[in-house]
Amino acid sequence: MVKKVYKMSATWCGPCKVYAPVFESVSKLDEYKDIEFKEFDSDDNEELFIKYGIRGVPTTLFLDENDKELGRISGNIPKNILIEKINSYK
Repeated sequence: MVKKVYKMSATWCGPCKVYAPVFESVSKLDEYKDIEFKEFDSDDNEELFIKYGIRGVPTTLFLDENDKELGRISGNIPKNILIEKINSYK
């Protein structure tokens, strides 16, 4: 079951800026109040990007309670796809 959703991005990334409001709106949905949503910038979190092998931004990681990766989506994705992916881990 997904417990954490991490948005890996960069301040200089255009698609990341477009995706930001989508990620934020999903993070505020009541049905996901038990899921931790966080955003990490590539310039400030190099170790985390290396740990998960992030090669492009934006990348969305879906993690369990032990930080084990359940899946990922790369690129700017629409709200319905993000919701479908989260729900696929229930």
